[in-house]
Amino acid sequence: MAKIVCILKGVILFMMLALGSCTKWNYHDGGLSYGIHDCSMWEYLHTQPYDWDSTIIMIEHAGLKELFEGQGEHEQITFFGVTNLSILNYMLQNEYKKVTDIPVEDCKNILSKLIVPKRLMVKDVPRGQIIASTGEKVDGMDAQALRGAIFIWTHQEPYMEIEDAGEVSLYIRTSSGSASFRVLSTDIQTNNGVVQAMGYACDLNKI
Repeated sequence: MAKIVCILKGVILFMMLALGSCTKWNYHDGGLSYGIHDCSMWEYLHTQPYDWDSTIIMIEHAGLKELFEGQGEHEQITFFGVTNLSILNYMLQNEYKKVTDIPVEDCKNILSKLIVPKRLMVKDVPRGQIIASTGEKVDGMDAQALRGAIFIWTHQEPYMEIEDAGEVSLYIRTSSGSASFRVLSTDIQTNNGVVQAMGYACDLNKI
């Protein structure tokens, strides 16, 4: 078992390194970014099984399918979406063999921390930061999630030595989290909400 886990961890690391340089998720303001999909969020996830098939299983296991179909309590949501490799990494860290081995309440807790019951686009999020030495939150915004809150902020890189002229990046940290994570594909729009897709390095044990 230990040997299998070691091999799988190696596969994950290889895929993260390889995909990080060429996958569509690496296009922060292009590719899937700003994509408009004339369907529910649930239907959108099914169009990208390579990235979302484990996410789909986790959503169903948590009993949250109706929310993603647009039939739940909230008409619009923003989902800071965790992709397959993040879920696989979580399973390896916790010695689960399949997604449905994860306790239902744990799945619901993870997902609920990452769902804001309103539509949020990058343009709605102010500049901000978390000061590493103190953990102090500066500017940005706090958004109420289904469980807890999420501190969300944007950062704009300089371009050609001109301040605030380059790429705008989106970051989050949950109120219970021990780490901040960058959103790697932004503003994926569906009829009932927006997906802000987290990168493969998003550690579900730290949200």
